[in-house]
Amino acid sequence: ESEQDTRDCGQDLREAKQDSRQSGQNSRETTQDTREAGQDTRNFNQDLREAKQDSRQSSQNSRDTTQDKREASQDYQISGQAVADIKTRYQLLVNSVTDYALYMLDPQGCVVTWNEGAERHKGYTAEEALGRNYSLFFLPEDVAAGVPERELATAAREGRYEVEAWRLRKDGQKFWALVTLTAIRDEKGELRGFAKVTRDMTEKKAAEEMLRSRNAQLDRYRIIVENIDSYVIFTLDAEGKIESWSPGARNVIGYKTEEVMGREYSLVFTPAEIEAGEPQLEMEEAERNGSCATDSWRVRRDGSQFWASGTLTAVRDDAGKLTGYIRVARDMTKHKQMEDSLVHMAADLEDRVRERTLQLEVSVEELRLKNAEVVAGAQLITRQLEEKEVLFREIHHRVKNNLQVVQSLLKMEVRTLPPSEARVAIESMILRVQAMAMVHERLYQMPGLTGLSAGDYMRDIFKGAIASYSVEPGRVSFHLDAEDIPLNLDRAIPFGLLANELLSNSLKHGFPAGRKGKISVSIHRVDGVARMVVQDNGIGLPVNFDAGNCNTMGLKLAGSLAH
Repeated sequence: ESEQDTRDCGQDLREAKQDSRQSGQNSRETTQDTREAGQDTRNFNQDLREAKQDSRQSSQNSRDTTQDKREASQDYQISGQAVADIKTRYQLLVNSVTDYALYMLDPQGCVVTWNEGAERHKGYTAEEALGRNYSLFFLPEDVAAGVPERELATAAREGRYEVEAWRLRKDGQKFWALVTLTAIRDEKGELRGFAKVTRDMTEKKAAEEMLRSRNAQLDRYRIIVENIDSYVIFTLDAEGKIESWSPGARNVIGYKTEEVMGREYSLVFTPAEIEAGEPQLEMEEAERNGSCATDSWRVRRDGSQFWASGTLTAVRDDAGKLTGYIRVARDMTKHKQMEDSLVHMAADLEDRVRERTLQLEVSVEELRLKNAEVVAGAQLITRQLEEKEVLFREIHHRVKNNLQVVQSLLKMEVRTLPPSEARVAIESMILRVQAMAMVHERLYQMPGLTGLSAGDYMRDIFKGAIASYSVEPGRVSFHLDAEDIPLNLDRAIPFGLLANELLSNSLKHGFPAGRKGKISVSIHRVDGVARMVVQDNGIGLPVNFDAGNCNTMGLKLAGSLAH
């Protein structure tokens, strides 16, 4: 540079001489111009002297520069090893930084260097990371959204990009990272790549989130306390002086916040409690046990008293040192007055109960004597009912036996008769007598004599009819759909006879020549009465059959029994 300055100075000198000759020529042309040129010459001579001085200074600088070059050349030869040492120390420095992931990317975002801090943070070895695109460390949703490309573009455009975001380790775990991406350009300004510095801020993130959560929680507590106007809430320091005062405390006790700050806890106690040292005793118990529950009278600002029910809780720091107290209480004056009233009422009620109890004891004795008489009468009635029940069972048993005798006599008589209408009529009569006998048999077998079940009675009648007509087992099946309707003696016999007639007609006429089929019976309550439907899938009734004009004994008897 000094040699160039010397050449520039020589050029300026030659230009100055040329300007001088030009000035002389101009001086000969005109007197006015000569005077002006003379002035210009004087100015030029001054400039020439300054230029010569600069030339001499430039020559000296050139000599100094030559000496510097020789010294620099010698230093370069001496420091070749030092440069290698510097590179080694730099590499050691980069690799020793394990709290940061330090690595470089090419302009396309592919990893070209990798330090031990990067391996520690991200889990990839240098062999696994080198040459791969740095989007490898982004969450899948960020990759899909084009976040890696936008970061590179921003860093290339603005020179630097910094962000805190979630990144991904090799094992798939997320960590909160502080990322700095810096564009690297050469002396011509061309982008050569990016330097990337990443620090794991997961613990800091968690601490910030916890702090944010606690602050939000404290804010919610503050809002809650400020909106609770029916509870007394205030805090004390370790010496028992008031530190905070809630709106509820102001509403209940009457003091404003500025009136109580720094005053003693004894402010709200009655004179008798203060004299007895109750404020200090409460704080000592809270310090010793963690809390102290109290129900006692307290004093308002206007001197009136109210019944306060609450707790004084000791507050300690993380080291366990006492830092103060929290007092929470509620005005329970109305409840106290009501409780006192209830105590007086209870005492009065006890007196009345005592008096009434004496009266009741007399009445109970009278009732005991009457109850003994009633029990004796009930026992007598029970014995009489038992005797009557035994008598009724005996009657039903004897009637059943007599009917069986009649049935046996009819069976003996029918055997002597040839096939005829008389024989058929006697066989039908046998079944009717059998149905009547079943009623008495079931009544004396049942635990009580209130009545028998229509469904069970119907099954017995069907079994008897099957046996009487010698129907092969399984040829005619029986299906019963019946409610549990009890039948007393007055209804049981006509019901049994009616069912017997209908089932007998089905068995005799519905399944001739060994025909198989099914008889279905339905018994249900309908509109206050009981409806019984007997139907079969046999050959059916004759064409143009009219039950109302039928003169057979069975159908006439069935119609009469139904009514």
